[in-house]
Amino acid sequence: PLGSQYFLKVLIPSYAAGSIIGKGGQTIVQLQKETGATIKLSKSKDFYPGTTERVCLIQGTIEALNAVHGFIAEKIREMPQNVAKTEPVSILQPQTTVNPDRANQVKIIVPNSTAGLIIGKGGATVKAIMEQSGAWVQLSQKPDGINLQNRVVTVSGEPEQNRKAVELIIQKIQEDPQ
Repeated sequence: PLGSQYFLKVLIPSYAAGSIIGKGGQTIVQLQKETGATIKLSKSKDFYPGTTERVCLIQGTIEALNAVHGFIAEKIREMPQNVAKTEPVSILQPQTTVNPDRANQVKIIVPNSTAGLIIGKGGATVKAIMEQSGAWVQLSQKPDGINLQNRVVTVSGEPEQNRKAVELIIQKIQEDPQ
């Protein structure tokens, strides 16, 4: 239904968080104003399990989710060339070098129920999403033992391909009654 509110959870690599939040939070405030979405970012060292990435929760209409996500994807694509060097090297912390492919990836966290909808019967839906968008779409395996209610969907491709794939994935989020 038009004007309905949905949730989108996206992973944000640390290097992109600053440019999404902006000086004193200005950019994120402006983004919320322009799109009407509510955007919440996890704290700077509060990473999604098994990653060194922050979680961004976006709530808004489908249009708002697509708009906010487009902005975030742009910031992630602007990976600083020296990102591997910007992390202070500490004996306690393993150096987190960022995979250069990360700039062309979108990582979305979805509940298991939505993951099922994205995969489809025998993988049919995820194949269709890849064919329609031209992007590569992968879902993380259900981790053994850990009762994680979520899966990570990684979309990789050209900006336009990723945008299309994310739109199709957001449609699936819309279809999940939960």
